Amino acid sequence: MEQKVKTLYDKYMHRLKIFFQNLSLYRKFALAILSLGLIPMFVIFPLLIRQSMTGNIRSIRSNYEQAAGHIASSTENVLSVYDNISKIMYQYTGSESVLSVGQYYVNYDRIRQVLMLEETARNLEMENFLKSLDQVDAYIYAVHFITDGDEEIGKQDFHYSYRRSYFRDEETFEQAVSYDLLDRCGKNLTITPVHPTKYYSGTSDDVFTVSRNYFDLRGMIGQEKYIGTLFLDIDMTRLENLLKTMHLGDDADYYLLMEDGTCLYSTREQYIGKSREEIEEAYPVRDFEVLTSHTGEYGLTCLAEVSREKAYASIHSMIELILLLGVVVLVILLAGAYLFSRFLTRPLYEMMDEMKKVESGSFDIHLPVRGNDEIGVLSSRFNEMSHELEQYINQSYVARIRQNEAELTAIKSQIYPHFLYNTLEIIRMTAVENEDEQVSRMIDSLSRQIHYLIGTVEDMVPLSRELDIVEKYVYLLNCRISEQILLRVEMDPSLAPMVPKLILQPIVENAYVHGIKPAKKTGAVLISVTREGDELEISILDNGVGMNGEELEKLKQLMMGDAPGIKNEYNWQSIGMKNVQDRLRFLYGEPYGLTIASTVGLGTSVLIRMPYQTEDTYDSNDSGRR
Repeated sequence: MEQKVKTLYDKYMHRLKIFFQNLSLYRKFALAILSLGLIPMFVIFPLLIRQSMTGNIRSIRSNYEQAAGHIASSTENVLSVYDNISKIMYQYTGSESVLSVGQYYVNYDRIRQVLMLEETARNLEMENFLKSLDQVDAYIYAVHFITDGDEEIGKQDFHYSYRRSYFRDEETFEQAVSYDLLDRCGKNLTITPVHPTKYYSGTSDDVFTVSRNYFDLRGMIGQEKYIGTLFLDIDMTRLENLLKTMHLGDDADYYLLMEDGTCLYSTREQYIGKSREEIEEAYPVRDFEVLTSHTGEYGLTCLAEVSREKAYASIHSMIELILLLGVVVLVILLAGAYLFSRFLTRPLYEMMDEMKKVESGSFDIHLPVRGNDEIGVLSSRFNEMSHELEQYINQSYVARIRQNEAELTAIKSQIYPHFLYNTLEIIRMTAVENEDEQVSRMIDSLSRQIHYLIGTVEDMVPLSRELDIVEKYVYLLNCRISEQILLRVEMDPSLAPMVPKLILQPIVENAYVHGIKPAKKTGAVLISVTREGDELEISILDNGVGMNGEELEKLKQLMMGDAPGIKNEYNWQSIGMKNVQDRLRFLYGEPYGLTIASTVGLGTSVLIRMPYQTEDTYDSNDSGRR
């Protein structure tokens, strides 16, 4: 009996297998769609309805968490605006009074120079500075600057507000912003909780304060001396208007907490300025639950206090909607299975016609093979023919062309340098015989540069050789433009780094062509070499015309992209700097390369960062690679 049942089972399965094999592609596809659609509809769908309550609760919780996160991130964006505004003090150019005293100082040192002016000029200039910051944003209530960290400058305080004309009490202000507890080493934006503006005469308004320390940047990096602190009082209507634009509804309350747990703002005004512990003690235990966002860059966290009764009232309506949607999906599934299957099989005859074209000589199409049906057979045959043709072309033509190119390149590489060196030497000796020392020196400098340039660009050379080539390049320029470029090199004699060949000359050339030459004045290029731990930093500064923000951004995008340079009507621009950037990234990786900064009217700075290597360390690393 058991053997008979097994025989019937095998017979049935064999017939079923033959049945599916004999089905057309249209019927296979329609049956697959109906099977995949109807099984979930009639088997899994009831289980999904039962679990809809849990799924919807999770979704609602996620929505409130996202709302809390959106509030926190939006507030972070607002603080980012004031963070950028607070950095303006390092970019302040000053008025004519400052320029007349500190015209040789860079922008980030202007405020320090102002603080050292005589009292009348100092007060006037600081008032202009604070007034300019106050006008940047309509929500800035007042601007303050207090110094207390420099023996030369001493204790000074400055205050400005277009809303309040009389500043009443310095001590009250310092208590409100906790100036005595200020971290004078901090370099990030600091937030002070909501407080009234009692230090101004008249009606007291509620504000929160953001502050940033100002340092003397002339010293060593990491050892900057504290000068003072800039404070920006921000009107609380800034946060009120922010939350109004989000249309949060009345089924939840939100609390925006600072890093220390103090409530910066809340939809429940009585909790503004309270601690997190005080807020949590007031939560109802049963009817509400609390959701928390992630902590942002400025330490802000948003709590969402959600009413379960209001938030989950839509779950039953959602279940009814799911049922209705299931019926609609079933109808669409049946109609779609029929129409789409018919539509899919229609291209079969078109593909067979294309196959005939391929057999006649069109070999530029490759079809994917997805199975053993009609489309799979056509695709397989076509791919075999196209693959054999590609192999034939590669073997017969491409290989021969590549070989001829390699042989021609080898011949050229032998002829060009030899011919060029001999020709330059003949010209130089002719100049010597004619007692023309300048021409002889110019030809000698050019010959040395060409001799230096020929070779693989990845070769490592001592930095002193690289600097020597730059000096010869500047010498040739000065011969043409009458000594209008001053080159200065600052490097510790004890340093003997190895660098990739030809990384300085393209940058100096770019400084002359795009910076000094358009300025039409005597130019200066300063090359500064320093070692920072295991890294080598080479700074190239010029006093050319500089670049505005749009030009600088365009150059940075070029440095990051795959294009070789900027193509204009005549030639490629910035290809040398792009080449240096690509080689450094290729040799040392992503963290290293060029960093470019520029200011219109002041000039451009290019910083090269790379690992510090001496001749010994480079030789050992190179031998290890071989």
